[in-house]
Amino acid sequence: MQKLILSTLLLCILIFLDYAYGQMTFDLSDSITEYMQQQFDYGDENGLVESFLLIFYVLGGRQFMGLLFIILWLKSGWKEQILKLITIYSITAFLGHFIKLILVQPRPFYEESDVRLDFCQKGYGDPSDNALKSIVFYVIVSETLLFKKYKVQPNDLGVLSSINQDRKLQYQYKQLSNHDLYTQLYPNSMFSYNQYKFMLASFLFITGISNSYFGLNYLSQVIMGWIIGGYILYIYYYCEFEKLIERLFQYAIYNQQDQINNKLRHLGKLALCLTFPLLISILLYIIRTNDTELIEQQQEWGQVFKGHSKCEKQFYRFKMSFEKQEMVGTCIIFLPFYLYLCCYFTPGQYKPEQYNHQTFTLKGFVRVLILFGLLISQIAIHILIRQVVMNNDMNINITYLIIGQLFLELYFSLFLITLLPLLYKLCKADIDGDFLRKINQIEMQEMEL
Repeated sequence: MQKLILSTLLLCILIFLDYAYGQMTFDLSDSITEYMQQQFDYGDENGLVESFLLIFYVLGGRQFMGLLFIILWLKSGWKEQILKLITIYSITAFLGHFIKLILVQPRPFYEESDVRLDFCQKGYGDPSDNALKSIVFYVIVSETLLFKKYKVQPNDLGVLSSINQDRKLQYQYKQLSNHDLYTQLYPNSMFSYNQYKFMLASFLFITGISNSYFGLNYLSQVIMGWIIGGYILYIYYYCEFEKLIERLFQYAIYNQQDQINNKLRHLGKLALCLTFPLLISILLYIIRTNDTELIEQQQEWGQVFKGHSKCEKQFYRFKMSFEKQEMVGTCIIFLPFYLYLCCYFTPGQYKPEQYNHQTFTLKGFVRVLILFGLLISQIAIHILIRQVVMNNDMNINITYLIIGQLFLELYFSLFLITLLPLLYKLCKADIDGDFLRKINQIEMQEMEL
């Protein structure tokens, strides 16, 4: 608890310093951005540097990470690890939107017409979304894959099957360091653990810097994203937050036969804990929407925004309420609650062995088609809600937008926990209908003829 309090206090101090003095670094950040754009082939879509940084920018985007969530969920046998990843990502996204409502800092091209753009983004800029979310997401994903924190089969020991017998007890009691564990898992690797960490840090650094290069964030906003991401990782690994999340989901999964009174009591406590930060966000939203000075400043940003050739046709997006967009984004804090709810009330569906089926089969092909249909419907609902949020002509009450976003989170949870296992259960792989086998049989018959 002491570590949590001290780290949170330090983060609050840094946020206050950024709020009070962050704008003093904007000129320096603009100079760095303009220097990088002049030195490298900015504006040349076929340029090596710009293409290189664009790849890292895409890798740090929420769309790509959302795709990885689905892949990891389907391929991992130990679903608790992926549930922990989704939970901490949701908390990270919530903090990002919440702190944006506190700092209300612009993006570089809102104030500087000299900053060149390849594409536009809207909303507040501090902290940088790519820098914040990518550092949390990729650190946990890399640890999951590198240290084999998953189970392909129900009886698979995962990492325990790859380390020495005398080290297993140390690993189970968290007494084995990551460096020793890496040495046990990869004794003949050409890269050391420190080299691996350096490569991961370089990847995260380039991902964050790409936002500054493209003029989407000030350098101080990228650094603030790294700081907040580091804080989240610290409480996740060193303040027992990882174990807490794991215990919560294990309780829901292995106590599905509890009486309804016990279930409602546990759900009520969890919902109360998550409702409090959402209510604070609503209060902050009300304060910001009634700040006349901030509204006038946003109008000034809009005039510079229209001056950029890449943003001229997207001015209708800029005119929407900044606060409305961030407020809707904070609703992601309820995604872990919905996942917990679905795990708690879906008896018999949460079975990792249901995912161990082949794809190139008749039923497997049908399963993939249905899976794509469910994914497309989820994406369509998400796009519809975002269009409603960005539509300046529709003055929709924020309450309805929050309800719509909460419904979207519930749909995603039902999709992962309930619909997807049911789909795999109904459409098990049928070896007799294997497309590849049929093709091979046809080829054999042609050869015999």
